[in-house]
Amino acid sequence: MMKEKSWMKWEVLLLLWMAYLLNQGDRQVFNTVLPSIREALNLTDTSVGLIATVFNLFYACMVPLGGWAGDRFSRKWVVTVSILFWSVATMFTGLANSVFLLIIMRSVATGGGEAFFGPANYSLLGQYHTDTRARAMSIHQTAYYVGVIVAGWLAGAIADYFDR
Repeated sequence: MMKEKSWMKWEVLLLLWMAYLLNQGDRQVFNTVLPSIREALNLTDTSVGLIATVFNLFYACMVPLGGWAGDRFSRKWVVTVSILFWSVATMFTGLANSVFLLIIMRSVATGGGEAFFGPANYSLLGQYHTDTRARAMSIHQTAYYVGVIVAGWLAGAIADYFDR
């Protein structure tokens, strides 16, 4: 039984690592293809700045609520629902045909979903990795860099292919 539990904490780390990779990759994809989005929607520097500002402002306001939800409800369910929410929101972001819709989808939908992910995600890691917490957190953090590197390159290559 103990071996199964020992393995399970690493399985949880792997699943949360993959989710965090997608979380950070999602942000990088948007930034990488922003020149194409800017051209397609005829966005100004001000509107591009507004998209980023509203996203970060909304995200910052929602993270404490995400922490409350992670304490109040099952963290597994908070993580699962947040991943589903931001995934659907990310898909619908591609349908935005105005600055207003892009701000709504990027900020409220995607930012809101991602804001609920973080607190429950880190809390779950701490719950499963009581004696290996620092190692688990450091391994988990590599998902940020891998997500940014891979998603940035891949999004750029895909954008180049379709912009021909």
